[in-house]
Amino acid sequence: MRDGRIAYLGPSDGAPDATDADTIDASGATIVPGLVDCHAHFTGQGGANWLARFGDPEAELLSRGDDASRALARMGILTARDVGAPHRLNLRIRDRVRGRTDAPEILAAGTWLARRDKFPPFVVFVDSGDELRDAAVAEMDAGADLVKIAADTGRTGDEVTFTADELTPTVEAVHARGKRITAHAQGKGAAVAVAAGVDSVEHGFGVDATTAARMAGRTALVPTLGVLESFVGFASTDGGRFAESKAASEALREQAFAAVRAAKAAGVRIATGSDFGGGSVRPGHLAWEVEMLVRAGLEPHEALASATWIGGELLGLRDAGNLAVGGPADVVLVHGDPLADPAALWRVWRVYHRGARVG
Repeated sequence: MRDGRIAYLGPSDGAPDATDADTIDASGATIVPGLVDCHAHFTGQGGANWLARFGDPEAELLSRGDDASRALARMGILTARDVGAPHRLNLRIRDRVRGRTDAPEILAAGTWLARRDKFPPFVVFVDSGDELRDAAVAEMDAGADLVKIAADTGRTGDEVTFTADELTPTVEAVHARGKRITAHAQGKGAAVAVAAGVDSVEHGFGVDATTAARMAGRTALVPTLGVLESFVGFASTDGGRFAESKAASEALREQAFAAVRAAKAAGVRIATGSDFGGGSVRPGHLAWEVEMLVRAGLEPHEALASATWIGGELLGLRDAGNLAVGGPADVVLVHGDPLADPAALWRVWRVYHRGARVG
């Protein structure tokens, strides 16, 4: 590594002169690119009461951004996409950590846009397709890197909150700005969002073979499987409503696995998203999502690609999740081989962000 960029990749035989370069003895480790989390909420806390925590004081919400940024960087997650925060606080967090080597590069969507009373109350509500388009423009005018809409409710189920005809003008307005738009869709909203031309579907538990076929080549899937697995775990650690709904959570997890398999069969791009903060998962747990993708049916190399270059491609960041001579020295060293054992991504030895060691 030299001046924050990769000077050479390859065997030691034939390596160029290393004068003035930073060299690391990585023997026994596997070198992987910086990881990419495509579904994050830096103002959230995670845990069993994640929704209520979005109502905490603004100063607390903002402070979580610093904590989460450091947690991600330590675990090798060097790029993240925040897909919703109250009062657009993620834009302030993005700007505050920009350029820091102990924080990921953040793309931020501002706040969620949803049909009135069909989503938790910390979002921007609209009553029509026209209002949705105007709200999307307002988010971009405020500095959002992308737009996040809710195509169905914040709960799983069959209720779709916009038609494709209502969504399409918003999609077109966002694309006219050269930006991307993603849709929360836990149920049947996925089919509607895909018909409208969104760039990615978040959660996507309702994606079936028909919808997946329409997504191929145009709309990516960000499944957030770790959240469903955490619900099953909460049945024993938190009890209460999680214990009562454990069977339903397990069934939804299997439905989500089927959605991943349908997407894979159709050739849909699948990118990792932990949903930390906005769901129950904690910051820095992207390795869990990689493990879950393998459980769902991806090969380990496919799951690792989802957490690296495919994620970077979805975000429109050419260097994110890639290792290349001349590219940024965003390098993660882990114990073990993630191509054989995805859990190796938990065993982070060292992280270098733009050539600077993190932690």
